[in-house]
Amino acid sequence: MSNKTKPDLMISKLIQEFEHVNSNRTRIQWEEKALLKLINHYERINNFEKALEVIDFALLTFTVKSEFYLHKAQILIALQKPLAAIDILEQALKNNPQDSNLILYKAKAFCTMGEFATALNLIEDIKRSQHKADDVEILLVEAFIQESMKDYDQMFYKLQEALKLNPNNTEALEQIWISVEISKKFEESIRLHKELIDNNPYSYLAWYNLGHAYSCLGMYQQALEALDYSYLINPHFEQACMDCAELALQENLFEKALEYFTEASERFGEDSDLSVNIVECLIKLKRFKEAKSKLHKAITQDPYNDELFYYLGECYSEEKNWTKAIKYYKESLEIDPEREEFHFGIAKVFEMTGNLRKAEFHYRRASYCGQEQSQYWARYISFLIKNNLPEKAQKALLKSDKVSTGADLLYCKAAFHYLQGDEKKTISILEEALVDDFPQRHIFEELAPEFASGQLYTSMLKYFIAEIQ
Repeated sequence: MSNKTKPDLMISKLIQEFEHVNSNRTRIQWEEKALLKLINHYERINNFEKALEVIDFALLTFTVKSEFYLHKAQILIALQKPLAAIDILEQALKNNPQDSNLILYKAKAFCTMGEFATALNLIEDIKRSQHKADDVEILLVEAFIQESMKDYDQMFYKLQEALKLNPNNTEALEQIWISVEISKKFEESIRLHKELIDNNPYSYLAWYNLGHAYSCLGMYQQALEALDYSYLINPHFEQACMDCAELALQENLFEKALEYFTEASERFGEDSDLSVNIVECLIKLKRFKEAKSKLHKAITQDPYNDELFYYLGECYSEEKNWTKAIKYYKESLEIDPEREEFHFGIAKVFEMTGNLRKAEFHYRRASYCGQEQSQYWARYISFLIKNNLPEKAQKALLKSDKVSTGADLLYCKAAFHYLQGDEKKTISILEEALVDDFPQRHIFEELAPEFASGQLYTSMLKYFIAEIQ
């Protein structure tokens, strides 16, 4: 605790002293280190106006110090004022013509103007005149230029070079994932970050990047382990904690996801979105009492969060308290009437309670709101078939064919054709569905139990089971 407090007190004192000097226009001698601390503080909190004020004050005293010019140029580039940045850098270069950092920032300024050839020529000049072809700072600026040119392959290779020279370079570790994600160099990223981790097993950013590369290749267990290491090494790294939680939730590891979301809530502060994540886990774990308690509390703090009402509906639906389920589903729909899962939730309750007209309406709305997602169409079409509405089912099948695909829809289509007496078409579509997704065959079996209990269907299943094995 003390280590954290002392720098804060020091910064507060520096701020007060600077404000006093500025307001009284007094001239006292400031130490260079003190001014740089102030500038870094204002940059860290993105108060660029104040940072520039301190820099301009510093330049009145330290007229030849490159570092102050660099800070000013950096801020001007961030504020999309490259011409002003170039002007400042030119002033600094009169005093320090061989300062490679000044030239590098000049290259960045030209890059932000789209003058890529000029930027690259400046880099080449540094390499030739100062023999710095393998300098990390040069490679970082080259990567910045390649990113601006949308050449993400070259961006990756430049950052890879930088990391091989300095495996702990934070800027390179933070930037490289952008190039990996867009260039899809996931295998190369895995090899690189494993090598970096071999050199430094406590590099939390290397573990983090490794986890994302594994995730993009569908290697979710390895991804979760890598992200977990990243967070264990740096327990202040909020994004790693959240990514662990979301990946665990995606993989139906609800206890683990709940652990991470709860940790994030306690360590970084809770908001209504995080409450939703925690509640989703609690519902999956059938801990409805805890989920409801948390939701009611969250609603008092954020009464316009539609998902809080939706999940309350889910809780009461699971408990078969249909009246309250409908109440909260309706409240979620009042806030956002275009959410397919909200319509789907209330449709199921209306079906369970025998209100088929309203069930049909909401199943249809769910399908149209989430029209690319086959599960909503499949449930809507199944409802129509079960309730002997063949014309509406046919219309929904035709519509779904235009906007969505999925084995669940094929099973619905096969059942529809069977009930229409077209056994040949039924078999043809059923074969395709069984190949696509064998476990979802229960959809067909529920809609066409007579065919599903027959010898032909049994033979088909035996054949596909043999093929799978």
